[in-house]
Amino acid sequence: MATRSLLTVPLLLTAAAAAVAWIAFGPAAALAFAALAVLEIAMAADSSVPMAGIAGRLHSPARRLFLSLGIVAGVLAMRLLLPPAAVAVGGATDPATAVDEAVFAPGSFSAHLAEVRPALAAFGAAFIWLVFAEYLFNTDRLTRRSWLGGLEARLARVARPRVWSVVTAATGVLVTTVLVGQQDAWAPGTVLPVALGGAAGVTAYLTSKRIARWALRGVDGTGTGAVGTRGSWRIHVYASTVVFERGLVVFMLFEILDGVYSLSGSGLLGADGLGALEQAALAVAAIAVGAVFLARTTSRLDQAATLKRLRYLKAGAAYVLGVLAVLLWTSLLVPVPGAVVAWFGTVVIGLALATSLPWRAWARRLRRRTVAG
Repeated sequence: MATRSLLTVPLLLTAAAAAVAWIAFGPAAALAFAALAVLEIAMAADSSVPMAGIAGRLHSPARRLFLSLGIVAGVLAMRLLLPPAAVAVGGATDPATAVDEAVFAPGSFSAHLAEVRPALAAFGAAFIWLVFAEYLFNTDRLTRRSWLGGLEARLARVARPRVWSVVTAATGVLVTTVLVGQQDAWAPGTVLPVALGGAAGVTAYLTSKRIARWALRGVDGTGTGAVGTRGSWRIHVYASTVVFERGLVVFMLFEILDGVYSLSGSGLLGADGLGALEQAALAVAAIAVGAVFLARTTSRLDQAATLKRLRYLKAGAAYVLGVLAVLLWTSLLVPVPGAVVAWFGTVVIGLALATSLPWRAWARRLRRRTVAG
């Protein structure tokens, strides 16, 4: 019943948009859109647990804003606006040309995105590692049970956890830069973009966290998240930093690591003879369907306190980010197999879920029933 209720709105949106596509562009376009929407829903399901973990760190009403509008707006903005912005910032082309290519010339856009990919991957790896390090070094000093045993428990008790977070991220940037510099296969101009991208990732994370702390302190002057008469608008600023954090993760996973470019419809729509604007419109609609499903799933996980009842699921969500950061760094050195990109999140979350289930309690109940019988 719960699964059906979660899927009701996304599937109704998919059916309505597919009907419009059928009337406007024909049955092939409708079927291609439906396939793309289902793919977006599947990718959203894989992201919902990490997103719920991020939502759990928010105070109300920032959490309500994040779960209702923030997720949908963040996914749309990051998936649609960040790729052209990244190409423009990377210097491959100017902003207007980047937007034009993303819609009308996805092949050229993909080539330009590949040019700036080393710097973007280094940026994302450093940023996402720092997000993961919040859990690894327990920067909020929360009481929790370690998922991976004694080593994780010791790391969660280190002194000055924020310093450790920055040091480990900087180490990752340095090591990757040195290894990239030793590879003959890379062009001579790659080392500097990787180094600068990693440094920019650390800087962006620290800036985002400083803005978040400033916004939250301004809510009531204490940092508790209670809404005051003057500071309630800062809730929007605080929530926007979280939307940026997760949106960047989605962008790095799909556009940079997996090569799934948003406005090209992942190649599903190009074979149907559609124009560039029609392909872009259907791709945007499919992304919106996935964003709605992601928001509904994340909200349901948050309302049901699933991450609290399944004690290791939050750890699994954090380790998904850690593995993603490592994969981004690795992708600068060697190609990462598509199967790893597609399944690593599911495997990590699945292991966390399996270890969270009360297997021993179920076994004790079964033994008691067997003895009683």
